[in-house]
Amino acid sequence: MKNKNITFGNYMYNWYMIYKYPKHEITTRNVCLTYINIHVKPSNIGRKFIQNLSTRDVQEFLSNLLQYGNKSILRMKKKGLSNWTVNKIRSLIIACLNQAVRENIVKENVASYTENIRIINVSKNVFTKEQQVLFLNNSKNYRYHLAYELLFFTGTRRSEILGLSWDKVNFHNNTIFISQVLVVINNKPKLKAIPKNKSSIRVIPLPQELMNKLLILKKEQEEYFSKHKYTNMYNLVFCTKKGDVYNPNNLLQNMKKRLKRLGLPKDLHIHSTRHTFATNLIHNKVAIVDIQKLGGWANPDILLNLYAHTLQESQIKAIDELYANFKK
Repeated sequence: MKNKNITFGNYMYNWYMIYKYPKHEITTRNVCLTYINIHVKPSNIGRKFIQNLSTRDVQEFLSNLLQYGNKSILRMKKKGLSNWTVNKIRSLIIACLNQAVRENIVKENVASYTENIRIINVSKNVFTKEQQVLFLNNSKNYRYHLAYELLFFTGTRRSEILGLSWDKVNFHNNTIFISQVLVVINNKPKLKAIPKNKSSIRVIPLPQELMNKLLILKKEQEEYFSKHKYTNMYNLVFCTKKGDVYNPNNLLQNMKKRLKRLGLPKDLHIHSTRHTFATNLIHNKVAIVDIQKLGGWANPDILLNLYAHTLQESQIKAIDELYANFKK
């Protein structure tokens, strides 16, 4: 690590494996190593000796990612990466060079002088009430119809619903406890005991009708497994017919096909159920802090930024009503 003739790409990889890899969850590791191995190492800055790296080099690298994507991968379309992704790569480079300064390999962190990358808050696409009714009615005979209902009416993530186990369903209090997720790692579904962040660990109340449907599913599942001599290996609410984990990508693809078949807008997707949940609660005048806790958002600022348009509409209506009441 203290060899000053090391290329920046190699230094960054070694730095990550020593300082960050042991601390990160496996999903974060995969993302960061993709940034390093796919974007940084093959690039001009990755091949340069770390001591020769300049602010301009890093700025050009980031600008190219924003405009053209990764040009070192020939099969990639010449399409820029998102501001969010490039900002993450920039943050990783800055953290890496901070360590290089501490190790006296370079005198200063040249990446810290690059321009900040503005994160654009794109308005989130949501289902209208009519679209939501149409979709749920169409999926009624599908074995994961109940999973879709829970996505729409709890604001949970796909990984959280597919990771829900029966011991986390409280039929006495009509609640579910979100404490683990089912994610895809190296193209294979894997259960993780720790969710996306601490705020993701939460209790969500459910209407009695949904609890009744869960109870019916539980009884049907137990009878099926008993009859066919299968075991629900992870005690999951939603699992395969043989009791194994259900691949989250299958649910995603199924929803995508259904949306297309129904002629619904192309910008709707499985995560739109979460946006719809939050937007509907905002329209119902539920406090932001309650929506935040129900949906497991890390902080209210995320909600305020994501749903600024909806909030603005509510604010306009509130001011109009205030003025109208005053004039009476």
